[in-house]
Amino acid sequence: MISLHRCFSYSLLIGAGLLGAGCSQSTINGVEHDTKNNAAIVQHEADKALKTAKPQLDKLSLGARVTAAIQANANLPKTIRVDAGSDGVKLRGKVQNAKQKALAGRIAADTLPSGKTVQNDLTIEPS
Repeated sequence: MISLHRCFSYSLLIGAGLLGAGCSQSTINGVEHDTKNNAAIVQHEADKALKTAKPQLDKLSLGARVTAAIQANANLPKTIRVDAGSDGVKLRGKVQNAKQKALAGRIAADTLPSGKTVQNDLTIEPS
């Protein structure tokens, strides 16, 4: 992302080039104004895009952290799915017993930041 300071510097360089090329001060001022205005528009649009993307990125990060923590435990099957939402995660899939279900739920809860919830929808299917 181009900073406003960098855009201003570019406009000064362009202005110096235009002055050297015989352009009027009015033309140079117009270029400088347009460059600042365009930089502000770009910055505004970038800020809007970040604001829109941040919740999705937060959900992805949350889901990835919980998935990694569950898969790192040798006592749990690797088939447990983690669905992340804005309020927490949902665990889905099959485990062999109630102990595995509780362990997965506890690992997920311990991995989440405070205020986030775990919905443990794991089903028990003994092998």
